[in-house]
Amino acid sequence: MDGKEVFVIGAGVIGLVAATEIAKRGIKVTVYDSKKSIEEGADKASGVLSKRGLDSTGLPYKGSELNVLKGAWLYAGREMLKIKSEEEMAYVIDRKKLAKLCYEEAKKAGAKVLLGRRIEKERLKELAESGNIIVGADGAVSNVASAFGFPKIKEYVLTYKAEYSNAEVKDKEMVSLVFSEGARRFFGWSVPYSKSTIEVGIGISNRAKRSSMQAFKELLEEKPIKEEIENAKEEAGHASIIPLSTREKTAKGNVLLVGDAAGQVKATTGGGIIFGSLCAKEAAAAIEKNIKEGKSLEIYERAWRAKYGNELRLHKIAHEYYSSLSAKSFERLFRMARIFGMDDFLSAYGDMDSPSKIVKRFFLRGLAK
Repeated sequence: MDGKEVFVIGAGVIGLVAATEIAKRGIKVTVYDSKKSIEEGADKASGVLSKRGLDSTGLPYKGSELNVLKGAWLYAGREMLKIKSEEEMAYVIDRKKLAKLCYEEAKKAGAKVLLGRRIEKERLKELAESGNIIVGADGAVSNVASAFGFPKIKEYVLTYKAEYSNAEVKDKEMVSLVFSEGARRFFGWSVPYSKSTIEVGIGISNRAKRSSMQAFKELLEEKPIKEEIENAKEEAGHASIIPLSTREKTAKGNVLLVGDAAGQVKATTGGGIIFGSLCAKEAAAAIEKNIKEGKSLEIYERAWRAKYGNELRLHKIAHEYYSSLSAKSFERLFRMARIFGMDDFLSAYGDMDSPSKIVKRFFLRGLAK
């Protein structure tokens, strides 16, 4: 060891994963976050995470599961496409419990977590100039990225979601996705927490000249959503911001960005936990090689892009495609998908995290005929 310290900025799940992995390598690491509770703000984002993806990360999620999901209804105008597997595909996760479990694991590994402690840009620069390593895990609007002049994220999704009790849940194993003109470059959703509690939300591009709250109110009038919440009670609402593209650079000198701060998010759904956690592990491995072997931290950039960059690009391509479609186009697409059996194919072979696997299975299935 050469006396370097690592400072992780942001005590969300990704920052805590990074800190855990760094501490496990015997490196001194301190996490700073301005929030006063580890659970603060954790429920702003939805908690639908694929079972396969969760298991690949090694996240300590056991005990945070609210519900098991097997598929989705996709709605556009008068058309509906049903995709349902026989197997458990995803979990609805209590994000507050997950944050707490990750916090406990970080502390157990030896990481120091300081809450209610905001580090200003000038102090960040001082720490970096002293030879310390800074890991920015501070979300889409990253203070670390701004302080060190990283390239900007080109597009964001603005979301609003609310929880409803006493809802009419048709099938608690299925989510609903609504593709309408109101959800500019994204979609609306309802996610069952139980037989009577759901989350309803919507996302719109920051390029849209309207608020996510306006879009949310319109979503509540869409037939599949309206039927679920007609006699329900709204319990809590949250707004958030999600990156829709990766930054062109995520490593600069002795500063790294991970998770939403780096834009390591599935553009199709806005989910960042799976890829963010996997990339946080790559960051920890690069930091260890930097401290113990003198390797450049640029190896982090090369490593995560080599392993996960292609999947994230495919998510982005898929997002750009569906974002170009009107509600009428979605209706036609769903109609054709049923005719050609794509609903059955996706039910059997769909993968929430890896579009490349779906493509490979599609062609292999075709060649097998």
